[in-house]
Amino acid sequence: MSSSVMTKLPFDEKLIYINGKWSASSSTQTCNVENPDTAEIIAVVPECTAEDLDQAVQAAYTAFHDGPWVNEYSGAQRRDAMLALADAIEEHRRNIELIESINTGKPISDVRGELDDTIDLFRHFAGYADKVEGRHIAAQTNSTLEGYTTKVPVGVVGFINAFNYPICLLAWKVAPALAAGCTIVFKPGPQTPLTTQYFAYLVDQTGKFPPGVFNVVLGGVGVGQALVDHDLIDKIGFTGSVATGKHVIRSTASTRNVRATSVELGGKSPGVVMPDADLEKTAKLAVSGCMSNTGMNCNALTRLWVHRSIYDEFLPLLKAAAEAITLDTPQLETTEMGPLIDRRQYERVLEYIRIGKEEDKASVLTGGEPTLGRGYWIQPTLFYNVSPKARVATEEIFGPVLSVLEPFDSLDEVIEIERKSEFGLAAGIFSRNHQDIAKFTRKLRSGTIWVNTFNPLYSYLPFGGFRNSGFGRELGYESFDGYLVSKAIIDDISY
Repeated sequence: MSSSVMTKLPFDEKLIYINGKWSASSSTQTCNVENPDTAEIIAVVPECTAEDLDQAVQAAYTAFHDGPWVNEYSGAQRRDAMLALADAIEEHRRNIELIESINTGKPISDVRGELDDTIDLFRHFAGYADKVEGRHIAAQTNSTLEGYTTKVPVGVVGFINAFNYPICLLAWKVAPALAAGCTIVFKPGPQTPLTTQYFAYLVDQTGKFPPGVFNVVLGGVGVGQALVDHDLIDKIGFTGSVATGKHVIRSTASTRNVRATSVELGGKSPGVVMPDADLEKTAKLAVSGCMSNTGMNCNALTRLWVHRSIYDEFLPLLKAAAEAITLDTPQLETTEMGPLIDRRQYERVLEYIRIGKEEDKASVLTGGEPTLGRGYWIQPTLFYNVSPKARVATEEIFGPVLSVLEPFDSLDEVIEIERKSEFGLAAGIFSRNHQDIAKFTRKLRSGTIWVNTFNPLYSYLPFGGFRNSGFGRELGYESFDGYLVSKAIIDDISY
């Protein structure tokens, strides 16, 4: 697949995009980019240095404080630039889809949906760019004082992205920040940089974005830490693990200039199957809720509660749904699930499967083994009769592993247990009883709760969590507003 990717890249992947130009990194260190289907190296990209990062931040800082993006462009001009970028993504989408599928191992049909979402996000948030509004505050004690608020962009934003949804999560972050008038330094996950570089190429090709508005640095922990620590960064947006997220929060609090932080972290999302659920339909939804993106999904349904009265009837339906998933070359139209992203994640998931079998004493309903004899493929895996306190039921695995917990008798007992979870990103309930649905959605501390479905997200609805699942919101107006800061202006009109 190596030659297939390279012939589709209209830019030199060995360069980085800073201040409106493609240039070489100051480092001679490089990072191999793999195709997880085969473990073949498909590209070699630079491992950026703190010097590269400083150049990117300085470019974004200058673009924000002295450039036209903030100081001359109207909201309507930023809107039009974003619409032009959405059009460019749409024009190049076939190339982007192929590259994303090869670099991530995602089924091509899934990637198409993600490109639909990416294009929609830029068009959606473009609509906010010319609608930044303040308030007039009537005088309270002095009639000659006029008070009003105005909203201004937060400034230079540093983004650290995860590997699991490279282009789609880029859109989640970049689209609202651009609409608000921010400038950006963006670091993709080191495993999946190619579509971020492609996006930078399209930013450049539109001719609508002044130099320094969008910059890309590549690499791992070192350049990420330099981004978090840089004194000219005004806000950090991070998606990744709980441990790294906590480190980011501590780092931003200990720098010379405290800055805003938004972190979207892990999850261990529960699903509850009530006795009145449509069992066959729910089994398929539950399995897809876990196995989507090979389980490398922060909101994946990984803890499944099934009522005692339907437990034995439901398990065979789950097993059949999992075993019906087609695993094959990701670029084939019939493929429904791909490989894990790299060897580290592959070995991590296999270790958790071992823990489930040996330490947690959970029973395997299906799967649990490597498959296809190449790359980083693991079968969809279902455990059952799992203790709610088992490691496979409480720790985020980030792979195709679903724990069906011990049967429950009362929805109240489920709610009581789940309210004590360290996570609070997402949850779901399958039921026709509106009283049960209302109780579950009201009492559970989860940022997103699905009812009789699992996983669909929309650009106009906020997404984020509680507790160790992070804080701040992606998507929706809440995301856009997170890149704005209110100023209060008080004017004595009698002067």
